[in-house]
Amino acid sequence: MNNLKLAITSVLCSFILLSCQFVKEKNVSKHLSIEAEKTEIPRIEANFDYLFSEFDKAFSTTAFLPNNLDNNSSTNFKKASHVFEGRLTISGKPTFKQNYGTIGDLPKGYEQWPEFSYEFIQDAGRLIPVNRGHGFIGKGAWSITAGVGSVWDEASDNGYSRAAFPYTIKENNANCEVNGLATFLFKSDGTISNVQVQNVAETCLFYGFEFYGTMSAQYSAYPIDKKQQAIQERDKEEAARIPTKPLSSLAIDFPGVNLANYGYAIAPESLNGYSILVNGINYVDGCTTRYGTHPYCTEKTIGIYSFTKTIHGFLVVAALEKKYPGFKKQLIKDLVPECSDTRWNNVTIEHALDMATGNYQSASFSKDEGSAAIIENYFIPTTRAKRADFACNGWPQQVPPGTYSVYHTTDTELLGYAATQFIKDKEGKNVEAFNDILIPLYNQIGLSHYIRGTQRTTDTNEAWAGYGLSATLNDVVRVAQYIRDEGISGGMLDATMVNEVLSGNNSGLPSNASNLNYDNGFWRLHVGALTDMSACGSTTQAPMLSGFGGHTSLILPKVIITQMTDSGALGITRTINDVFNHINNECPSYL
Repeated sequence: MNNLKLAITSVLCSFILLSCQFVKEKNVSKHLSIEAEKTEIPRIEANFDYLFSEFDKAFSTTAFLPNNLDNNSSTNFKKASHVFEGRLTISGKPTFKQNYGTIGDLPKGYEQWPEFSYEFIQDAGRLIPVNRGHGFIGKGAWSITAGVGSVWDEASDNGYSRAAFPYTIKENNANCEVNGLATFLFKSDGTISNVQVQNVAETCLFYGFEFYGTMSAQYSAYPIDKKQQAIQERDKEEAARIPTKPLSSLAIDFPGVNLANYGYAIAPESLNGYSILVNGINYVDGCTTRYGTHPYCTEKTIGIYSFTKTIHGFLVVAALEKKYPGFKKQLIKDLVPECSDTRWNNVTIEHALDMATGNYQSASFSKDEGSAAIIENYFIPTTRAKRADFACNGWPQQVPPGTYSVYHTTDTELLGYAATQFIKDKEGKNVEAFNDILIPLYNQIGLSHYIRGTQRTTDTNEAWAGYGLSATLNDVVRVAQYIRDEGISGGMLDATMVNEVLSGNNSGLPSNASNLNYDNGFWRLHVGALTDMSACGSTTQAPMLSGFGGHTSLILPKVIITQMTDSGALGITRTINDVFNHINNECPSYL
């Protein structure tokens, strides 16, 4: 059912997530705490006694920060007296509660906590998972990965140190993601309390659910061989982040701005990330969860759905075209053996990137993408054997390639297969496009390690190119910024392709959607027809990333507007008008 809804990309709806505190008593430990020092107000939520008991309870997000600190404070953590270095394993069965959607929307085995066993290191008050790539691990309904958290001491923890970190739960064979928080007490010798886990938000139009409560934990303390490497990579990642201010500062820095025109179509509880990038500053919002402000918002990952078509699809083609000029003119059929019949005779990599293969059932916007055929034969299957067979043979030839753009995730998946085969032919059988072309590019751009993971086919382990990535808000904004400001000077991407993307020309192919063309893995929004940017010319276009649920990132010459949501809300025209009239009115170039 989830995949059925995934395909209907024009759904507009939102969910109001209600929070309440749930308690389910289990067998309570007799492990009692000593009285807290008089200089510290005793912790109420997730305290010592609770973490050494077996209760299931949900708390505010402040429970995952040092006691008496709010979510905006990060400078007065008390240094941890113990060191966490080794493997953390979490097991058990938390309480499950569905917030919205139906049981039929959930995957089989939805009540089972996913396998969690990760190595962590500790440095400068940070708890750092050694592996943070948000791919899918295991075979169950869910996979889970950990984010960077914190370690500190509190007087009332009886000689233990306290740790907390964010986690992401990802659905198997889909792009729905759940954000959660975990906290526990530990000592350097491997002694550990239970772990409190708690889902706090999600990026999923179809369902929302709670996992919460204490879980059994095992801490295997041992030296991590790659500790210094992990620290250096984390330091580099943090240094590469775009500087931020709260969105409220936008109206201070740019008098005349009306904040009511920003994120106006999205309820606060459905806003998973929001940014206005201008003058190198990221004015951000969207850290609300149903339990309070997310305490590790910069680490929060979001299932980005069809943003993947740009962040994987466009970038891999532009990178390979730079490295091997002529790549984009390679025929799909020469690199993807499943595409062997005559409908693919003249279809190139570039045609697939433009979704202009000429092969489709219906030219109506998203009709093919929402059809029973693509759901049953592409979105539900997990193997390349089945997915590629449909991508190659599921759509009849209607017009010559390059004539018309019909939105098909299958087209972008094919270019991903083609890119991997091409690079194997050039550089050896152990090389692949995602790990060996994209990850070095992501590193140069300065993206988080979270984006290093992606969904893959279960038989050939090939990365999906059309959806499946996870990213932070900073990752998404930074990709758009890099393409605009460094896409040519960075030396990693084909200059012609970058210029085509950034041009304000009326270009790309019609998509049978109002005021939208499609080209190079980007939507091209007709800003000249829709907004006050008509002053730039009525045919002016701007490149836009778009993802299921309402994800949008619009690249203007001096401003980038990004909103991440699962609400289905798409409002952006008022924002463009306000930006153009009060922040910067530069028009796109016409190359």
